[in-house]
Amino acid sequence: MSGFRGKSRNTTQGEASPDRSMPSTAYFIWRLIAYQPVLYTINSLFWILFHSWPLVLGLLARAFFDMLEGRAPAGLNLPTIVALVVAAGLVKAGIIFGGAVSGVPLAFRIQGLLQRNLLERILERPGARAVPGSVGEAISTLRDDVEATYEIIGWAYDTTAALFFAVGAMAVLLWVNARITLMVFIPIAIVIVLANSVRARLERLREKSREATARVTGAIGEIFNAAQAIQVAGAEKQVVVHLRRLGDERRRAMLRDQLQSLWLDAVFSNTASLGTGLTLLVAAAQMRTGEFTVGDFALFATYLMQMSYFTRFLGYLINTYQKSRVAFRRMVDLLQGAPAQSLVAPHPVHLSGKLHTLLPLVKKESDRLKYFEVAGLSFRHAGSGAGTGSGFGIENISFKVERGSFTVITGRIGSGKTTLLRAMLGLLEPQAGEVRWNGQRLGRHENSGGLLLPPKVAYTPQVPALLSGTLRENILLGLPDEPEKLERAVHGAVLERDLEGFPEGLETVIGTRGLKLSGGQIQRAAAARAFVREPDLLILDDLSSALDQDTERLLWERILARDAACVAVSHSRAALMKADQILVLENGRITGRGKLEELLAANAEMRRLWEQD
Repeated sequence: MSGFRGKSRNTTQGEASPDRSMPSTAYFIWRLIAYQPVLYTINSLFWILFHSWPLVLGLLARAFFDMLEGRAPAGLNLPTIVALVVAAGLVKAGIIFGGAVSGVPLAFRIQGLLQRNLLERILERPGARAVPGSVGEAISTLRDDVEATYEIIGWAYDTTAALFFAVGAMAVLLWVNARITLMVFIPIAIVIVLANSVRARLERLREKSREATARVTGAIGEIFNAAQAIQVAGAEKQVVVHLRRLGDERRRAMLRDQLQSLWLDAVFSNTASLGTGLTLLVAAAQMRTGEFTVGDFALFATYLMQMSYFTRFLGYLINTYQKSRVAFRRMVDLLQGAPAQSLVAPHPVHLSGKLHTLLPLVKKESDRLKYFEVAGLSFRHAGSGAGTGSGFGIENISFKVERGSFTVITGRIGSGKTTLLRAMLGLLEPQAGEVRWNGQRLGRHENSGGLLLPPKVAYTPQVPALLSGTLRENILLGLPDEPEKLERAVHGAVLERDLEGFPEGLETVIGTRGLKLSGGQIQRAAAARAFVREPDLLILDDLSSALDQDTERLLWERILARDAACVAVSHSRAALMKADQILVLENGRITGRGKLEELLAANAEMRRLWEQD
């Protein structure tokens, strides 16, 4: 619920830093309001009416007590006042219902737009640099910062409602007694001064609590992903100690943040209560002299309590507005160089109806592969430079792949094989070189923007990612279910015998990361996912490492029977013997190329790899 929220839920924020290139907080707020102007206007009207309702309550209270003293206006008696109170209550209930009905979809649409735009930018980025920091920090921004922004979206109509009530109440109170009324401004001034004086400290504490939360979130995700490695290494106790330490740091940071918030809340509340108490004391003294009626006192008490609540809300509103820039800045940081305005760029957000199905992959003539080239491709991981040892990237890689050919990339662990594949695909941004499709140069950003994706290319990584769903869902991943195409993909991946052993066949739920499948079944499920997209270029990273010899031999035969080019990282003899071209990598460079017989005769590294296998 928007409006006079008083004690708000905690929304941890990062620390704001001056950034002249980033638009103002008001710009973001206005763009988000303009995204849903009709819904926002309807919701605003409901909450303005809700917060103005105490004006009616005060007048009814005055009329009731004046009636008890025999001073009620003509036509007002007890039944009439009771009927008006009941009617006002029903109207208020209707207003709350209308505010909730219009506010919930507004919140979902605004938060959905921010998350949609952030995720779009993340998916545009090369895979290795999708987020600027840890995954935990990105999740924290997508969840907490996005949620926090909606707190300030209601700022405009909250302020309007507060001012509307304040002006109406002040007009009535000044008419009753101007001297008492002016005392209300004292706590308001104090609250404003206090809110600005603690701004920097509050933001620093919010930044620390946010960072601590992100570290815990990231650590939990890493532990889940590395559960098997932790068990094999017998490192459970060390992991628990590490997680406990991060939890303690988060607890301390959150406690300091909460204490600061509670301290401010206490100051705001007590300052407002002090002002209310002073005004009521003065009013009581005047009642003894006969200047105030009981009805006037009831009116004053009702309005002053609302005005004191307003001073408390005003302090919260000022702090929320100041801290909202921190949330916007953190989201802009996640855009990683994209214009800050793209954060609030309007796009449809579908909250109802059927989910949109992916459009079928339609090959254009330009998608048909004649040849694929890699020219002078170089990539160095952070902290390494040209000429460094193995494990730091690739340097000046060039080769050509023709349609229907089979190229195998081999080398020792850390020689740069996987880095080469990922740089080719655009999952890493190379520092030098280029890739060409049928002679057309593909720019760095174009690689990750759609040119090296199905139906041009299908990629199976060294560690395939399977989801907690059915085998069919994992293979199709949203594509239309075409039985013949799916059957061909399953057959090409040598999965048909495995399906016979599954009680539910393709409808078998495989569990998170393919928990219910063997290592070989996971690899072949990922291969079927690639085959069903019918690409012209298959890029496979160590696809057959978990297969027995017979299954591996049959898999390579079916892959090579496809009308597509294939580039595979492998040290398997079955793959090397079938290769039209073998590239031998050493320390990120190609030191040999050719067929197996040629390399065994002329390349010492190839002989060593062959004998080792």
